[in-house]
Amino acid sequence: MIGRIILVALGLTGLVQVSQAQVFTYRTADLCLGFRKTGSYQEANEVVVDIGQASNYVDIAIGTTIPVPNFTASQLSPGSFTSFDNLQWSVTGGYIGTTYSGYPKDTVWVTAPRSSMSIQTTAPTRLTSSLQASIYVKIQSIFGGAKDISTAVGVSNQFNTAYFEQESLANYPNYTLSVWMASQADYDPSVPNPGTLNDTWPEGDLENITSNVFSGSVVSDFYEVRPITDANGNPIVDPHTGTNGPAYYVGYFTFNSNGGMSFTRAASSSGTLPPPAPRLSIALSGTQVSISFASTNGSTYTLYATNTAGLKTPVTSWPSLGSLTGNGSTEQFNDTLTKSNRVYAVTVH
Repeated sequence: MIGRIILVALGLTGLVQVSQAQVFTYRTADLCLGFRKTGSYQEANEVVVDIGQASNYVDIAIGTTIPVPNFTASQLSPGSFTSFDNLQWSVTGGYIGTTYSGYPKDTVWVTAPRSSMSIQTTAPTRLTSSLQASIYVKIQSIFGGAKDISTAVGVSNQFNTAYFEQESLANYPNYTLSVWMASQADYDPSVPNPGTLNDTWPEGDLENITSNVFSGSVVSDFYEVRPITDANGNPIVDPHTGTNGPAYYVGYFTFNSNGGMSFTRAASSSGTLPPPAPRLSIALSGTQVSISFASTNGSTYTLYATNTAGLKTPVTSWPSLGSLTGNGSTEQFNDTLTKSNRVYAVTVH
């Protein structure tokens, strides 16, 4: 009898979601993923998700794609929103203490929505420590509001966990995401309200927004914004770039119309999206294995194989079973099983 077959799409393994029966909680330098609908699209709820420490995203290898943890598509829709249409979302985070290794006080992390899927946004300007402190306060207030609502709800369930909080606008109007995310400037109440952290963020809307009939995916770039000067006016050099220039580009978040979200770590000079990690499917007939995936035109795909013991070594050190060039349609690798267990991986570049 043929043993186990394991498929690995390079870059798709990531942070592990852990459920705990307790109220919403957070730490400094955690990232806040927020979802809301505003204007004429406003619905009954907003959502705040703690997706883990900022360093979890900065420290992964360039080119790696991971799923964003601590929520599921069903928690968003139909659980909290009627659909994924007209949904505003952003990722923010901040650090104000003195114990987060390697980071100066008043560092913040923000997203910038791409207007074109394939073109990276302009890196934000780094601000003084005092200005970034005011931004941090708004971000931490979003987390604090979620914790207050979670405590008031009092019962842990799928919409009130240690990481996920569904916020009722009717029951908790003074504690929801919009209280601290929304622009305070005059605006037309029938159109979506920009996400500017009460106008403390000076470089435009932090939020991406899906279309009226959302299909496909939308992308927001992710930046680490260290203050350009400390509280005493001394310049802070960004260790990533070695300069006093703009914010450091970490990578990008992709939100899909099926409710899934991923993060891709990218090089700071990247202006275009690399090919996505392939979604693999497998068919087994006797000892014949077929591994299929949707390809990107012009990308190179390589099939690797090992046994379960080989999982302790890098994929690129496994024996290669061949490569092919994608043409934008479904491609397929074939193999004959000769051992009791087999692990496959497909890389793309």
